[in-house]
Amino acid sequence: MDLIYKLEKARTKDDLEALGIEHLGVDVDKRKAKEVLRAELIGEAESRGFTAEAADEPAQPEPEPQAPKASGYTSKMARNRNTGRIMPWTAAMADMPHMEEV
Repeated sequence: MDLIYKLEKARTKDDLEALGIEHLGVDVDKRKAKEVLRAELIGEAESRGFTAEAADEPAQPEPEPQAPKASGYTSKMARNRNTGRIMPWTAAMADMPHMEEV
């Protein structure tokens, strides 16, 4: 796989550091922002003759975000009047004045 492609797809500073040391022999300063490190390593890779060959690879469509699934509870639910949080109802909540059955 192409080095520049790997640098573009790296998710963490640790990934960028590993690629820089392995392929370029460059130690990165992890105090810098991830995008700054990525730009520096890509510039170094291009200066050493690595090319971006991402056009040869088929573009993979990004998966669409999934809608949040409804909770699997079919029993009673309770709502905290103070915070609005909804949770499964238990018998112990009946004595709590800040909880109401939904």
